Formats: sequence, C-alpha cells, structure tokens
Amino acid sequence: MDGIWLWVVIALIAAIGEVLTTGLFLAPFAVAAVLVAFLSPVLPVLAVQVAVFAALSFVGVVVFRPFARHALGWDREDDAALPMPNHHLIEKRAVVTVPVDATGGQIRIGQGEFWSARSFDPDDHFTAGTPVEVVYVDGVTAVVGPVPEPALEAPSVEEGRS
Repeated sequence: MDGIWLWVVIALIAAIGEVLTTGLFLAPFAVAAVLVAFLSPVLPVLAVQVAVFAALSFVGVVVFRPFARHALGWDREDDAALPMPNHHLIEKRAVVTVPVDATGGQIRIGQGEFWSARSFDPDDHFTAGTPVEVVYVDGVTAVVGPVPEPALEAPSVEEGRS
C-alpha cells in the first residue's frame, strides 16, 4: 500500500510540473506513475515498479508525446518565428527617450516601461521627447509611428439647427 502513495505523489508532482511548463514533457511521467500506482499491488518489488515506470515513461516520451504534440498542432517549427503577441501595446502613446529611427532607439510607455523601438516608416526620425504611437511589436522592439492628428468631426445636423 505504501508503494501506491509513492507513485501517486510522483504523478502529482509531474502533473503540477506539466501544468507549469506546458511542453508535454512531464505528462508521460505523470501517466506512467499513475499506471504503476495501479500495478503496484501486482508488482510488490520496488525495483520492478521502477523498471516498469522507466519503460512506460520512455514509451510515453518517445511515442505518445510526439503524437500528442502533432495532434495539438504544437510541432510546427515555424511557431518560433511568429512575433510575440503584445497586443495590449498597440496604439499606446509613448515618449521617445533615445532618438528613434529605422535602426533603433528607445521609448517610454507610461511612467516607467522602457522599450527598444524603431520607426515603422524608414524615413521617420523622432527626437527625444517626441510623442509617438506603437504600431505593432516585433519581439521585444516596439515599432512606432507619429501620433495621428485628431480627426475633425463634421457638425451634426442637430448642431446646425440651433
């Protein structure tokens, strides 16, 4: 009965680790530990349990992990080339702290969030103190452009009658 708890604890630790890493590397170990916990009454020798755990873990990592990653679409190599999603920064206003051009620079967003930056338009150059707007984020670099002019609104029909 003590062997069951050992494998349950190992399964829980591996499952928690998998939740924290989400790479599907620890999941086969968690499943193998659960299976060995069920088999431990039939396999009373700890050395045999460890051997079965090792074999099941190996099969899980070598066979089932690649299959699961493919089924989930996590095996695409081009995922690493995708830009980091920092959608919350798009259209944020910033102030240039180090002159920004097409090759680089630095901006401050808010009170203390500093980002490396470059201009969206290669011909744009922004001096320190100039307000800019984040167009998109490329990795850890904010790509910025000039702050757009406010649009002039046409007077509404109601305002024209007064």
